[in-house]
Amino acid sequence: MAKKLATNTDESAVDAPVLATLSPSRASDFKTCPQLYKFRAIDKIPTAPTVHLARGTTIHLALERLFQLPAAERTPDRLYDLFRESWSELKPLEYADLFDSVEAERSWGIEGLNMLATYFSIEDPTSFDPVELEMELLVDVDHMKIRGILDRMEEVEEIGPDGEKRTALVITDYKTGRAPDQRYANNAFFALKIYALLIRISRGVTPTRIRLLYLNGPTEYTMEITDGLLDAMQQHLAALWGAIESAIANDHWPPKISPLCNWCDFKDTICPAWEDERTADTKGEGAIPNG
Repeated sequence: MAKKLATNTDESAVDAPVLATLSPSRASDFKTCPQLYKFRAIDKIPTAPTVHLARGTTIHLALERLFQLPAAERTPDRLYDLFRESWSELKPLEYADLFDSVEAERSWGIEGLNMLATYFSIEDPTSFDPVELEMELLVDVDHMKIRGILDRMEEVEEIGPDGEKRTALVITDYKTGRAPDQRYANNAFFALKIYALLIRISRGVTPTRIRLLYLNGPTEYTMEITDGLLDAMQQHLAALWGAIESAIANDHWPPKISPLCNWCDFKDTICPAWEDERTADTKGEGAIPNG
C-alpha cells in the first residue's frame, strides 16, 4: 500500500505519488525552493506569527469589509475603523502574544493605518462594486485540481485599444510588503496569472488584466492578459505539478540557495542547505552553505 503523506491545510492528504490539489502559494513555494515546499506542504511545520503577517491579514479583512458597505460609506475614516475592528477580532484568536508592550502594538497599528491611507491614492473605492470578494476557487485544470482564494474581481467600464467602450474584467490583489523593482515585477504576477487561468476555465471568459496594489508605497503594477499568456501558464502549471509528483514519489527535495533564503522561516533552524553555517555559527566561524 502506498505511504500516506500529510500536506498543507490547503491541500488534501494524498497517496504518493499522486498530488491531490495545488494552490498558487504552494506552487510558488516549489518554484522558489522544493525544500521549502516540503517543509510547508508535506511536513506542515508551523511557523510563529509575525507582525507583517498580522498586518497583512488585518488589512485584507478591513478592505474586504469596506467593499461590503454601500459605496457612499467607503471613506478613509470608515476604513480605519474597520482596521481597528478587524484587529480586535483577530488578535485574541491568532495574535494574542504577538507584542511585548502596548507601545509596540500601538506603533504597529499606526503603521497599518498609514498604509491604508495610501490606498485611497491608488483607487476610488466608491467608483465600482466588486464582482467577487475573497472568492474561493477549486477548478479542474486538465488532470490537476487547483485551488485558492482570490482577493477581488471587478468589472470596469473603459475605452479599449480600438477606441470603443468595453467592460474590462480585472483581478486585483492587495500586497502589504514592499513592491519589487520594476525589473522583477513580472515574477510577482505568478499567482494572479494562475487565478486568471482559473477564471477563464470556470467562467468561460478571459480576464482583461491583473493588478497588484502595493499599499506600502504605494505602487500599482498591472499586466494585460491574453489567451496565449494563459495557455503558457497552464503548461507551466502542468510542469510544476509533474515535478511535485516526482518529488513526492522519490522523496527528493533539493534546496535552492538564493537571496530569498534570508527571509525563510527555516534557514536558521532546520534547512539542510544551511546546516554547515549554523554549526559554524555556534563555533564563531563562517561557512559556505550546502546547495
